[in-house]
Amino acid sequence: MRIKKDTCLFYSRQKDGWEKILAVNPKEKFSYKISEKDFEKDVIKFIEKETKKKRKIFGFFSYDLGYKIHKIKNKAKDDLRLPDIYLLSFERWKTIKKNEIEKILGSEVSTKTHPTISKNFTAQQCREEYDKAYFTTKNHIKEGDVYQLNLTHRLHAKTKKSSSEIFRKIIENNEVGFLAYIKGENFEILSASPERFIKIKGDRIETSPIKGTRPRGKTRAEDMRLKNELKKNKKESAELNMITDLLRNDLGKFCKTGSVKVEKQRIIKKYSNVWHTMSKISGVIDKKTNPIKGLISMLPGGSITGCPKKRAIEIIDEIEPTTRGIYTGIIGQITNKHDMDFSIAIRTIIKKGEDLYLQVGGGIVADSKNKDEFQETLDKAKSFMEIL
Repeated sequence: MRIKKDTCLFYSRQKDGWEKILAVNPKEKFSYKISEKDFEKDVIKFIEKETKKKRKIFGFFSYDLGYKIHKIKNKAKDDLRLPDIYLLSFERWKTIKKNEIEKILGSEVSTKTHPTISKNFTAQQCREEYDKAYFTTKNHIKEGDVYQLNLTHRLHAKTKKSSSEIFRKIIENNEVGFLAYIKGENFEILSASPERFIKIKGDRIETSPIKGTRPRGKTRAEDMRLKNELKKNKKESAELNMITDLLRNDLGKFCKTGSVKVEKQRIIKKYSNVWHTMSKISGVIDKKTNPIKGLISMLPGGSITGCPKKRAIEIIDEIEPTTRGIYTGIIGQITNKHDMDFSIAIRTIIKKGEDLYLQVGGGIVADSKNKDEFQETLDKAKSFMEIL
């Protein structure tokens, strides 16, 4: 199947993930690039207009909106030039079943007609540059500028493989709840995120930040050892606690007083290639608050910036050479009742022509060790290293 532009395919391999949906031929589109203009009123107007018509909206909000929201002038280079908001409104969409994915994406491997150019992703930033950014981060922590910061770097590959073939392999390799494919005018987004940013159903909101990673073991004994190592690790526990507090405060800005609760403090969850620890925070939205405004106020997510958030964003802009774009932004859907479900755009490929960009990272705290942190970023990318 040849996938048309402005197509959205959302899929899940877990019970608590997204509804499986294919949407093509949108009725309306909202595409926005950061400017001096106040975007909030325009995007709220678009969403309210479309949801009143009982249309479903799919799309993304980029990490780079954080510059505008937190009044930060960015220095990093925006080399990929993607929209900062990209929302597509559909009158019709199709709920798909597991056996239909092969028909939609195609079951044939096309390496003969579409040969791979490069066998794997390679880092755009050399190890010395990553180390420099890492030790700058540690110094900021030592000076008390931040308590925790999410440091990332970007990988690159070139391929002639079709996007449908790549996304099919991503689905096979990633047993996660938030798989998304979005095809825009001159870009494609292929995401396999394990992390829910927010889910709103009626007046109830929940968020599930992830902090803490270990690779899966090759044997059951090694797997259990790595799981227990993560469970007992004080550094990983402290990191998750900090982000849980940050997100609890974020929810508190537009939830009813006293309604915000940490439902689960530290869950260990199993994925195809890694173990993760996560928490679950919920609240009841204040009726005086617009849910979309609340969503925007939380951007970017605390788990992929750091604590305190604004200072973390400023430091990230100084030490990462390029802006993140959709990476560590949010991808999701909004329904006709203003219910919404968004993931954090991690484990996400940006495809422009034959170029694939995959960014990886991890949280740095006072107890972090350089070698461990760099290796963790590669562990997270493992499921993508086999798709080419």
